[in-house]
Amino acid sequence: MVWKIPDENYTINTKTNEITWIEKERLNVLADFSIISFIKTIVKINKDPEILAYRKDPRLIEKFGNEFQVSMGFGLHIGWAIEGAIGSEYKIDASYLSPNVNMASRLEAATRQF
Repeated sequence: MVWKIPDENYTINTKTNEITWIEKERLNVLADFSIISFIKTIVKINKDPEILAYRKDPRLIEKFGNEFQVSMGFGLHIGWAIEGAIGSEYKIDASYLSPNVNMASRLEAATRQF
């Protein structure tokens, strides 16, 4: 999920990459909404009958055992990113590249250790 914050809400110092927020209250609301959307996504995944049916698929049980579950990780960042389509004619995924996205991805992966 992507929320674009309008450019008039922040400035970026190009020498230091430091972001100055003009409306911090609005930023807090956007961050809260993004976390709520993560929670709603997790709830939907764990209640969807089609996804739950995969837990009983014999092919998955054979490969992963009886305790197979769909799981997702989420990373939240604020900063610039370049969006691009990656894939083939059969499947296309959106990908986001930037130091900000990379840091969020690393933090999300590190949380699995805890």
